[in-house]
Amino acid sequence: MDDRGFIVPPPGLIPSRPPEPTPTPAAERIEAVAPGRALPAFTPPAGPNGPAAPARPVWRLVLPGGRVVPLTRAVLLGRNPTRGAHAGDAEPIALDDPTSTVSKTHALLVVEGDTLTVTDLHSTNGVVVAGARAEPGEPAVVPDGAELLLGDLSIRAQFA
Repeated sequence: MDDRGFIVPPPGLIPSRPPEPTPTPAAERIEAVAPGRALPAFTPPAGPNGPAAPARPVWRLVLPGGRVVPLTRAVLLGRNPTRGAHAGDAEPIALDDPTSTVSKTHALLVVEGDTLTVTDLHSTNGVVVAGARAEPGEPAVVPDGAELLLGDLSIRAQFA
């Protein structure tokens, strides 16, 4: 063979071909399921940390305009909420209030297990939970699907 005009790479530069796969014996092939015979149970593959845990329901707020906020920790609601001694590490969530009836820092929502509570932080126009006025400074339990009124602003609380 004449190698003139061709560049021959040095040995080891180009990896060798992988070995050809050997045919799987018929005994190891997946067998068809005969009519009337049950399929084997499916076991989902485990991830690096084991099998995935089933999704746990969480509380969420549906704000005006359809914005959904999952409640993974305590939150402060208001026009421009700021953390104070009463809120600890609560996440501030600013609400757009066209009627100006929501206080700067209006309410604190806390999730404990499957229970959601709201505390009116001595706001000017109060908090109404499912039609009942919340006592300022006292946590009130929020039922699933309840409407929260912060001043004139309506928020829906859902456990999903």
